[in-house]
Amino acid sequence: MSQARGGLTLAAVAAIGLLAGCGGSSTTPGTPATASTSAASTGATAGTGTTASAASTAAATGAPSTAVAFVPVTEPFDPGHPARPTSGAANCVSQDTTLAIEQCYEAKTETADAAIDAVRQASFASASAGQQATINADDSGWLAARAAVCAKAYQTGGTIDGINIAGCLLDESTARLDALKGVTPPEAVLKSTDSPSPSALSWYTTPEGTRIAMMSAQGDETGGAIIEWYIIAGSDGFTVNLAQFSYIDGAFTDAGTAVKGASPSGYRVAPGTEYQFGIDYSRLSADPNEGTGGGWVYAPGSPVAVWR
Repeated sequence: MSQARGGLTLAAVAAIGLLAGCGGSSTTPGTPATASTSAASTGATAGTGTTASAASTAAATGAPSTAVAFVPVTEPFDPGHPARPTSGAANCVSQDTTLAIEQCYEAKTETADAAIDAVRQASFASASAGQQATINADDSGWLAARAAVCAKAYQTGGTIDGINIAGCLLDESTARLDALKGVTPPEAVLKSTDSPSPSALSWYTTPEGTRIAMMSAQGDETGGAIIEWYIIAGSDGFTVNLAQFSYIDGAFTDAGTAVKGASPSGYRVAPGTEYQFGIDYSRLSADPNEGTGGGWVYAPGSPVAVWR
């Protein structure tokens, strides 16, 4: 199982790295979190405009494939050229300063994005003009959503946001690269929390760039638990399916029920926006394996992430 990706508190940078995960924190320039977030949003927006223009022109004119140019990722934190492999420290959280940690995550993110471009260019070369326009549009849409999702996930107003956002960008790029290469990562194991602080939540990143986290809101009268689930949708949006959010402990499963009103199943979360919903897991007292390693699971098919 892989280590969790997500943000933690500034109190211990080492702890942040372990929970944010070297597999996912965020990558943003500048020590102040606000500067990092602004730069990411600005850069992504510019990239989106360029790609959308190329895509719409090709689609409207029916131009041959040679008329559609591939639009590579351009990092908002390293503008002026396509993403390129960048060297950096192996362990980002071991760096001495906030800025150094952010720059380390940036280097890893840019390297991952250069690999994304290489995979996409291979498909682009043999695609039709319409398919090439779609590739460009998809890539620019993902890049814009990446900045929005990470900024939404971490907004405490402190300098810790810069580190968390930087690690988040890396998580997003790593998940996308794995998906494009057809790599199935091991189930992510994340830390559960009862704190609503953005830095306490441990986020799972889907291949499409959606971020998912949970918080134990309270117990119920049955001895169960009410869990608040957080969704920040990536570029494709996200449709809530309650059946994908359950408690599993070996052969025991508690599917839970929605709390407070109508079921959120089928609710469509727009790209870059956050949605929260609660599930009451009231059958936990019937778990014959209690205390042996169960957890809150997100399983769009087979389980891909568990919070313990």
